[in-house]
Amino acid sequence: MPELPIIHPPHLHSHEELILVGFRLDARHDGPQFYTLLSVGGENERPLTADGHILFFTHPQLAAKALALDASLMSLGPPPEEMETFCDVAETLYRVNSQNTDPEGVILDCLLVFDDLVRATRLHMPDRYQGILTELAARLTEGLQLGKIFSSHALREHVEDALLWCVGAVTVKARIMTV
Repeated sequence: MPELPIIHPPHLHSHEELILVGFRLDARHDGPQFYTLLSVGGENERPLTADGHILFFTHPQLAAKALALDASLMSLGPPPEEMETFCDVAETLYRVNSQNTDPEGVILDCLLVFDDLVRATRLHMPDRYQGILTELAARLTEGLQLGKIFSSHALREHVEDALLWCVGAVTVKARIMTV
């Protein structure tokens, strides 16, 4: 009897789309200081890049100009007009350093964005930083409060060091468009 052909079901891809992400580094600043676009919902979530650099821009109106520099993301359509995610680095560092709660999920939002950004830098994150941030994200996803996660001030300092490493890695691999 001849063998029947094996029919593979179509591979189901998630719907990949662009989101606008705002960032704040300076706690004295109200709202986002700069932005980027992220591709989300696919197998390779990634930020806007060109020539090995992550592209950031100072005003949402520059999104289309920045998007034109990344052919792989440009194919996903026009840039969104509304900010979907806010990575508040200043607030994240404050909460990690001194708070016992994070009811709005500021830290987890920042960790998720940093994950995509750091991968895009292609720099090797030290294993101890990778481990501590992965563990923190897991605990926050489970709903644990900061007071229960941070059993010592030294642990807070290690998380702060890991976050600052991420900021530095992204900064050295960034290009900021102002006009």
